[in-house]
Order: sequence, then structure tokens, then C-alpha cells
Amino acid sequence: MKQIPKTRLRLIAVAWPFVLIVLLQTALTTFSLQVTSSLRAFVTGESLWSKGQHDALYYLNRYAESGNRTFVTRFHQAIAIPIGDREARLALEADPPDTAAAFEGFLKGGNHPDDIPNVIWLFRYFRWLPVMADSIDDWRTAEGVLMQLLPIGEAIDTSRHINEADRRDIVRQLDEINVLVTPLTKRFSDRLGEGARQVQTALLASNLAMALVFILLTVWRLNSFLIHRRDIEARLSHSAHHDDLTGLPNRRLFEESLGRALEGSSKRHALMFIDLDQFKAVNDHGGHAAGDELLRRVSRDLGKAIRGTDLLARLGGDEFGIVLPHCAPEDALRIAMRLREITEAIDFVWNGHRYAISASVGVVHLGEHSYTLQEALRAADIACYMAKEKGRNRVHVYETTDAAQTQFAANLNWVQRLHRALEEDRFLLFSQPIASLDAGKERQDHCEILLRLEEDGKLLAPGAFIPAAERFGLMPAIDRWVVSHALDIIGRRKGAVSGTYSINLSGLTLKDETFLPFLREALRRSHVPADVLCFEITETSAIENLDEAIAFMNAMRAMGCRFALDDFGVGMSSLTYLKRLPVDYVKIDGSFVRDMLTDKADWMTVEMIHQISHLAGRKTIAEFVENAEIRKALCIIGVDYAQGYFIGRPMPFLADEAVVVPLRRADVA
Repeated sequence: MKQIPKTRLRLIAVAWPFVLIVLLQTALTTFSLQVTSSLRAFVTGESLWSKGQHDALYYLNRYAESGNRTFVTRFHQAIAIPIGDREARLALEADPPDTAAAFEGFLKGGNHPDDIPNVIWLFRYFRWLPVMADSIDDWRTAEGVLMQLLPIGEAIDTSRHINEADRRDIVRQLDEINVLVTPLTKRFSDRLGEGARQVQTALLASNLAMALVFILLTVWRLNSFLIHRRDIEARLSHSAHHDDLTGLPNRRLFEESLGRALEGSSKRHALMFIDLDQFKAVNDHGGHAAGDELLRRVSRDLGKAIRGTDLLARLGGDEFGIVLPHCAPEDALRIAMRLREITEAIDFVWNGHRYAISASVGVVHLGEHSYTLQEALRAADIACYMAKEKGRNRVHVYETTDAAQTQFAANLNWVQRLHRALEEDRFLLFSQPIASLDAGKERQDHCEILLRLEEDGKLLAPGAFIPAAERFGLMPAIDRWVVSHALDIIGRRKGAVSGTYSINLSGLTLKDETFLPFLREALRRSHVPADVLCFEITETSAIENLDEAIAFMNAMRAMGCRFALDDFGVGMSSLTYLKRLPVDYVKIDGSFVRDMLTDKADWMTVEMIHQISHLAGRKTIAEFVENAEIRKALCIIGVDYAQGYFIGRPMPFLADEAVVVPLRRADVA
């Protein structure tokens, strides 16, 4: 069976009273028209009946006075009307009623054929009404008196001539009949008129009552709609300002409350951000249901611990915010410490596993500085981040003079700038040549692809933004941008398949399980062979996650890619790992190369790294080769490749050889 849609059911539920009222009103109107039409026909018939009985008496009187037989004929014509109506009445009063005979009787009574059905309907179904019953009784009584004219008419028909005595007797009888029938006829007519007026009044009252019911129903329904609408608006408003999971105010209501607090005359307020430290572990191991239950538990416990005037809100994820109006700094710190302790004391068990819960709390005293809404939120965000940076499960109070906090805020600002740069595609690729130091070796295109950021007409070197990107986990996204755009350019360069293009990868990308599928798809889309790519990783990131790095590198080498170990030599302990790392090149850190002509220790370090690398089967690349003397010294040692300003400066990495004027450089650290 086909199910009726819910929207249609709701429509029916709303509309059925109005449909019912319209149907009832239509039925009442039709009934009213039927009754009114029947009454009109009945009154018309009564008029014909009254006229017929009056004319019958009149014509007999004229005959008695004149002896003119013409009046006898007219008498018979006139008396036929009451006789026909009598036949109709008797037919309707029979059991069962004979409507066909009644129709013929009323037709003899001079009624119009179209009116007769209405007269029959009214007589049959409303004769029980008191006014109709009384009228019919008067009709029946008057009819009995009027029938006394029939013997007189028969006597006149039998005797062609009447004498004076007969004439006087006829006149006397007619006078007696007239005296009896006239008041009956008038009463019949009056009662019928009164009945018609009563019925019309009743019908009018019924129509007015139905209209009143319709109005009352409309008002009731409209009021119900308004109540329902206000209820929906209230629910929508609550939903728009509250979190569905915890029932707490959401960020929107939180910011509105904070904005009002900042606009007030008194600024002695406090602001807190609370971030759960172990929420990801609960979500990962217990599932989202466990995470949701933990958030509800934390919401209840924190809500019980704050003041009645404070506003606790869930800002998103596992982050909560509290606006504390009229709260002194010492009170705010005390409340923050209590909230941290309450969170730490939560005994959260899910599916038999107990989780340790703690929170990092950031506190901002709004009275110490004239904050805008965004500045206050940013300060609380930084304070909460600092609490996490310092070891988690602690309270950090925002201080404008805190140097570490200032640096953290600068890095946090970079996060927003880098997100915008990725969205707006404002990174640029440069390349710097890497030259072979073997004069007899065939020259091939070998370069390192470098990243720059364009802001306000200036070029920013990686040193300006890479530390912040690494700290806040943005490097995998930036690495993907570099690889994707580099492959697009390489695929359009002439002779690209015979070169080597070095691309730097961050330590975070080495841990990214989705990078390999991404690289395969990027290579497939660009049609660039994997063996032209050489990915550079720093020795620090490789050694920090040695097993993961080796597995990552082996998977990419299986695709055909090569690897270079960048900044090698800064940590000499990494020499023991060189044999394990599947790299093709070792890049000698430029800090040793730059001063090797004046510092014997640097010379020996370069020579030692080169020898150990060759023993491990790796080729060497020296960085920071800035003059011919350094190049000559590297040739003496036997280093394989050189990179630096003497070899070539970074230039825009393009698909053709067109000369491009670089943007003004800034912050080249």
C-alpha cells in the first residue's frame, strides 16, 4: 500500500476543519435555497387555493343574483383548484405517499410544474414542524367547509332554472359558507406566512451561526498557527544559539554575550578558553559516541562549577568558552584552577576502558586592556595554546609582556596568512641550479625547486613562514601544493625527462599515509616520470622517525623517485644512520662549506662527510658555493655537485625559458 507523504498528511491536518466548514456552509446554503424555493412555491400555491375558493363563492353568488349560466362554468373552473390541491394533500397523507398523484393534483390546482416538486418535498419532510402542522390543519378545515359548495354546484347543474326561493336559499348557504371559510382561509394564509418568516429567520440564523463558526475557527486556527510559529521560531532561535549535543550556548551566542560585556561601562570581566587534552584519544579509541558522551559529561560538570552569572558555551569540537562578567583577576584564576581540577577528576569509563581526562585553560583579564571582540577571542586562543605548549593540564593567564607568548601569537598569525595563501594560490616556485663538479661528465639539468610567498608585492623566503607552518601542521598541505605545481611545470618543460628536480619534504609529510596515493595520482595526471624527482629530507626529520622515514622512502623509491639527505653534518651522531637511510645524495650543510677556506675544521668536516658518503655509496652535494675558490677546493676534495650563488641564483621556475623580473625580495632569512 502506497504511503501518504508526511507533508500531505500535515496539509490535511491543517486544512480539514476549513474544508468541513466550507462543505457545511455549501450544504446549508443549498438547503436554504431549497427551503426558500419550496416556501415560495407553497405560498404561491396557497394564493392560488385562496383565490380559487374565493372565486368559487363569488361566481355562485353572481349566478344566484343573475341566473346567468356562464357564472356556473366559471364556478367549476374556480372550484377545480381547491379540489386539485385536496387530491394532492390526500395523496401525500396516504401511506405510502403517492407523489405521482400529488403531482397531478397540484398541477390541477394551477401550480407551475417546476414548483410542484418543491411543494411536495416541503409537505413530506417538514409537515411535522408546528407551524406547518397548524397551517395544514387550517387548510384541511377550510377545505371541509369549502367542499359544501359541491352539492350546491351539483344542484344547480341538475336544475337548469331556479326560482326565487331557491335563489334565496343558495345565497343564504353561500353566506354561511363564506362566514365560515373566510377566517379559516385568512388564518391558513397568516400561519403559512408566519411559518415562512420563521423558517427564513431560522435559516438566516443558521447561516449567521455557520459564518460565526467559520470566523471563530479561522481565528482559532490563525492563533494556533501563530503559537506554532512562535514555538518554531523559539526552537530555531534556541537551535541557532545552542549546541545540539550538549545544550550549551554555541559560539554565536557566546560572542554576542562577550561583545555586550566588552561594550559595557565596566570592563572588569574575564574570558576563558578550555580545551580538552585527551579528547582525540577518546574519539580514536572509543569512537564518536564516546567522544560525544565525554563532551556531555564535561559540559555538566563545568556548568555546575561556575557562577550563576557566567556563560559557559561550547565553541566547537572539544573547546569550551566562558564569559565571566564582573570577575576580579584573582577570582578568575581561582575559578580556572577549580575547573581544571574538576576536569582532571572526571572518571570517564567507556566500554570497560578508563580514560584520563585533563584540560588546558587560557584566561584573559579584559579589564587590563581595551579589547575588541576579535582581540579578546584571539588573546584567549593564544592563552589556551600556551597552556598546551607548556605541557597541558594547566592554566595560562594572557600577558601582553610575555615574549614566548608574543612569538607564539606571531606564529599563530602566520597560520591565517598561510591558509589564505593556499586558498588564493599566492605561493611561487623558484629553482636554483645544482652543477656537477666532474668536468668530463655530461651536463644535465639538475636543480632544486624552492618556495616563495608573495604578499603585498613582496617575496618572502621560506625562513619567514616555514617554522610556523611546521609548528601548526600546515607543511603537508604546503608540500602537496609544491609537488602538484612543480609537476605541472615539469610536464610542460622541454627535455624534462632527462633532468633531476629536487623537492623538499617536511617531517610531517613523512608521517602522512595519504601522501603516496596523492603522489601517484599527481604523476599520472602530469605524465612526468617518477625518476626525475629527487625529494630532499632533513637529517633531523629522518632520524627522529627513522623507521617511518625508511618505509616511506622505500615506497617512493619503488615508484622510481630518488632522495637526498639535506643539511647533513649538523648532527654528527647521524653518521651512524647514513647506511640505513636509502638516499642517493648527501647535501653537505652550507655552514661548513661557506668557511672551509679559512677554517681548517670546516674543511676537514666537509672532507670527512664526503668520504663517508662515498663509502656508503652516496653522491655528495655541497651547499653555499659562493665563489670560484670554494668550488676549486671542493673539486680537490672530490665532491660530486655544487649549489650556491656562484653556480646560479634562484630564478622563477617556469615551463619555458622566458626571462621574468622577480618581485622585490623581503625577509630572505
